[in-house]
Amino acid sequence: MAVFLLLLSLRAAAGEADRSAAEHLRLSGELDQLSERQLWSGVNRKFQDLEKLGVELTYQDLIHGAQAARALGDMSSAYSRLKRAAHIDGTKEVMDWMYAIDMNYGSVDLIRNPKKGDVLSTEVMPFDPDQRAAVDLAITSVADNGAFSGMLPRGSYVFAGQAFTVQPGIGLRIEVSPKMKKTQGIIVNVQSTPTWGSGGDPGPSTVGSPTEPPADESPKP
Repeated sequence: MAVFLLLLSLRAAAGEADRSAAEHLRLSGELDQLSERQLWSGVNRKFQDLEKLGVELTYQDLIHGAQAARALGDMSSAYSRLKRAAHIDGTKEVMDWMYAIDMNYGSVDLIRNPKKGDVLSTEVMPFDPDQRAAVDLAITSVADNGAFSGMLPRGSYVFAGQAFTVQPGIGLRIEVSPKMKKTQGIIVNVQSTPTWGSGGDPGPSTVGSPTEPPADESPKP
């Protein structure tokens, strides 16, 4: 009886694996098609569907996912997906791309307590379309939620009246609380943490040190 139940369990597991593999193949095909048409919102949704399957994603799946995240301004997710792709195949394309992010972006956590719509602005809007998308995403998040957690291009910004500068390799956490305004003024807590050479993996930009620079190319944002 025990052997019979074990066989049934193994067959069920094999059937589930086959279904997951088939679904992975279908979604990967749709991912390729949407990527060719540069429909990045659709690509990102399909990539998230793939992740929910719990299957091992391919190098190309991850590259498509990184391209979609970059186009949508989510450079933190783009970097995370590139790191996963690099574990499969550390190609020059991936390493150059990670290096460019390391050299042009910093990790930022912006929090307003209580969470309420507020304003994030930048001194100069970047000309590069990927960087503009990253700034636009952060501005929208702050306006909608009073908070943002992700990566911003290097530059000067103002959040809820607090000026700050984003620098590559430095993680910033800024918390603004108007709760004590009547007695102490607006409370501002600013923390800067090096993200290169630190232990552990505190965030998507932490790789121990910046990825190796391209041999014959300067970093592109």
